[in-house]
Amino acid sequence: MQALRLLLLTLMASVASASTSFQPLDRVEGWLIERRLDANQDPICRASVPGPGTWFSARVHLDANDEMVVPAGLHRPDETRLEAVRDALRRCRASVLYL
Repeated sequence: MQALRLLLLTLMASVASASTSFQPLDRVEGWLIERRLDANQDPICRASVPGPGTWFSARVHLDANDEMVVPAGLHRPDETRLEAVRDALRRCRASVLYL
């Protein structure tokens, strides 16, 4: 019985940690849309151009106001595609269901 409790606690811990990390949700116009859930199960969404390095320092991404951030040394992507990316972020933030 003790082994079963330990197994259940281990499984619950891995599920909890997975919910706090960003998970890939969609790809829109070459941008990666990711989401995680906060402590209240509200979605937190972000968008970036996939590439090497960490999200903040080495990827072109949209900030909290959906403005493009281009780290030094990276090429600025075509802005005509950003409306579709911003629309995907709005849908992501609106509900846990991404429709």
